[in-house]
Amino acid sequence: MKRRSKVLILIFLLTAIHPWHTVGQKLEFSGQVSGTHVSRFADPWLMVTGLRYIPMLKGSVPLNETLKFDGEASVNAFGYMNWEQGQKVGFEGDLKPYRIWARISAERFEVRLGLQKINFGSAVMLRPLMWFDKMDPRDPLQLTDGVYGALGRYYFRNNANIWVWGLLRSKTPKGWEMLGSGGMFPEAGGRLQMPAGKGEIALSGHYRMIGTDQSKGYIPITIEEPLPEMRLGLDGKWDIGPGIWFEGTYTWSKLPVEELRHTRMLTVGADYTFGLGNGLTMMGEQFIYQSGPEMLKSTKSVTFTATSLTYPINLTHSLSAMVFYNWTSGDWYRFINWRISLENISFYLIGFWNPGQFDLFLNSGNSNLMAGNGVQLMFVWNH
Repeated sequence: MKRRSKVLILIFLLTAIHPWHTVGQKLEFSGQVSGTHVSRFADPWLMVTGLRYIPMLKGSVPLNETLKFDGEASVNAFGYMNWEQGQKVGFEGDLKPYRIWARISAERFEVRLGLQKINFGSAVMLRPLMWFDKMDPRDPLQLTDGVYGALGRYYFRNNANIWVWGLLRSKTPKGWEMLGSGGMFPEAGGRLQMPAGKGEIALSGHYRMIGTDQSKGYIPITIEEPLPEMRLGLDGKWDIGPGIWFEGTYTWSKLPVEELRHTRMLTVGADYTFGLGNGLTMMGEQFIYQSGPEMLKSTKSVTFTATSLTYPINLTHSLSAMVFYNWTSGDWYRFINWRISLENISFYLIGFWNPGQFDLFLNSGNSNLMAGNGVQLMFVWNH
C-alpha cells in the first residue's frame, strides 16, 4: 500500500473516533456492504466471488450565516476469491482511500479539496467526457476511483455555472486515458455551462503532461520526456418531449505514435418514457471514435450503438436491459438485470452474453469478467 494511502486511511480512522459532538459538528456515519458472484460459462469455466465494504463519514459545521464547512471520508475495502477450471483457487484484496475531501461552500459557490469524484457531461452509456472517472453503466453500484485535486464551482443567477480544477498528476490512467501523467506541474482545466432554451450547453477543457513512467499504462510505449496533451469538450442536453443530447471531445498530444496524436469522440443520444404499464423507458446512443496523425485525418475508427430499456414491475421489482453493437467488428454485447429492492437492501441477477474478446469499457476494471457468457449475482446493503 502506498504511503499516501496509509496516511489518508489513518486520517479516516482518527476522524471516526474523534469526539465531534464536543465542537457541535453534525456527523453522520453510513456504509455500503456488497457481495458479488460471477460465473462465466467459458472454456475454461471461471468463478469469482467477492465482498466489499465502503464505510463513510460525513460532517458539516456552519462557519457563519452564509458559509458552511463540510467533508467526507471513506475507504474501499474489498477481497475476491477466483477459481478457473484446472487451476488453484486465488485470492486478492486491498484497502484504499475512496473519498477524503473537505469543502467550503455558500449559496452560489463551493471549493472542494482532496480525493474526490469529478464527472460531468450529457451522455449516459458511452461518454466521451469520461475524463476523470471510470463509471461503468453496467455496474449497479456506479463505483469509481476518485482523483486528488481541488475543484471550484460558481453558480450564476441565470443557472449558468463555471468550474475550475487542478489535479495531482497520476501514473495510473484516468477515464479514457491509456497513459499516465507526469512532468513538473499539476493537471488543470475548467468548464463553462450555460442555459440554452429548454436545456443547457457546456464547453470543457483540460491540460496535462503525459509522463515518462508508463509502468501502469495500458499500451506499451516509450516516452523519453513528458509530452503535452490538450482536451476540448462540447456537450448539450434538451428536453423537447423526449430528452436529446450530444457530447463530443477532441484530444491533441505529441505522442510518438502518430495515429494516437489526434482523437475525436462523439455521442448523440435520446430517451423517452412510453405510457405502457408502469412506464417503459427507452434510451439510445450512437458513439463514434476516430484517431489519426492529423486533426481531420483518421487511420482508426470505431462505431458503437447502445440501447437500454428499463421497466419498473412494481415498487420492489424492476427489469432493465442493455445492448451494444460494434459496427466496426460486428460484435454484440448484451446485458439483462433483474433488481429486487427491499428498503435498504437490494438484490441483482445479471445475465450477460458477449464476445470472448471484450473491447468495451476497457479501463473499467471488470471488463474481462463479462467477456463471453455468464451470470452475476449481487446483494447490496446500505446502512
